[in-house]
Amino acid sequence: MKINLNRMMDMLSEVNQITDEGEGVTRPAFSDFEDQAHGWFINKCKAHGLETYQDRFGNSFATIGPGEEKGLLIGSHLDTVNNGGEYDGALGVITALETVITLLENGVELSKPVTVVAFRAEEIGLIGSSVFSDLIDKSGNFAERMAGIGRTPEDVENAIGYKDFTDYLELHIEQGVYLENNALDIGIVNAIASMHQLNVTVFGEAGHAGTIGMRERDDAMMNASKLLVEFEKIVKSYGPPFVGTAGTLEVFPNSSNVIPGKVEFTVEVRGDDMDKLHAILDSFIEYAERDFKTNITKSIDKAPAHMSDGMIDAITAACEATDMKYELMMSGANHDANPLSRRMNAGMIFIPSKDGISHNPREFSSKEDIETGAAVMLEAVKRLLSK
Repeated sequence: MKINLNRMMDMLSEVNQITDEGEGVTRPAFSDFEDQAHGWFINKCKAHGLETYQDRFGNSFATIGPGEEKGLLIGSHLDTVNNGGEYDGALGVITALETVITLLENGVELSKPVTVVAFRAEEIGLIGSSVFSDLIDKSGNFAERMAGIGRTPEDVENAIGYKDFTDYLELHIEQGVYLENNALDIGIVNAIASMHQLNVTVFGEAGHAGTIGMRERDDAMMNASKLLVEFEKIVKSYGPPFVGTAGTLEVFPNSSNVIPGKVEFTVEVRGDDMDKLHAILDSFIEYAERDFKTNITKSIDKAPAHMSDGMIDAITAACEATDMKYELMMSGANHDANPLSRRMNAGMIFIPSKDGISHNPREFSSKEDIETGAAVMLEAVKRLLSK
């Protein structure tokens, strides 16, 4: 039993014709283009004899198999960033759809239903999958926030559907270079990185750039640079998979002839171990508060999402059955599998990304890598159905 690569590539090409003007693919969350892509998905599934459904939030589903059992959910999302690539999200939906079509064409007897899902609005915060998992933030002005995207709190309640499923499996491009650099066919995700972010303000004393000597200065910019060098040193000392990023920086008063009196920046760390991540931040805060005048606040503190051992075992067995080179790895990027993993068994399959390029028109995965990923997906689904 094999997937039909030509059909897969045709479907991927079709859905990526649904885009705003400009370079790459632009199919933003809650846009007419995302709506059209979900309409395409529903029509394509119907054409292949799948039973389709769209919840009131807009997540789309297509099912084969008996309806009385809790099912297996496979898929990804169809929205993109502006001027994005052809593979992020859409390839996961197409691979899942091709898997189900292949099972149907080969008359595989299913022990439970298999459902393909296309989630909404992954790129702006995993919104569709968080609604489905009943993990969306409903605090504060929730009704107003939903109105801003054309939804109501009642729509959200209608779209909670995780209780009908036992497992979730998602294929995605890696969006990094690890698989390519290590000549690996498949990455088996064991965790999606946690995210921890600090807002840092460094204080100095503003002054004339030409009249105050170097020894007399209290330069907030120079102090901030020392902090950032120390931050990088601390993160590197913990080794992979921990990464740290200084993503924003503002200088005050931001004038070429004034010594900076204040600098604000953010630092973010990601990894798969909460204790070590907190240790990284604690070390940085201790250094900053000991030697500099600072104000530091935590803005994001999210726990990692661990994939289930059973799903990892099924993907591992699928790789070995198809003779694929694989390795367990952490995902530094966030995915719909994150909220799903908090409600059911979840797993992710990565395929290589050329040069690690993503969220970019030059995003690319070869037909060979796509076929490899689809073969592993099909084999993993067969194993999950037999357990």
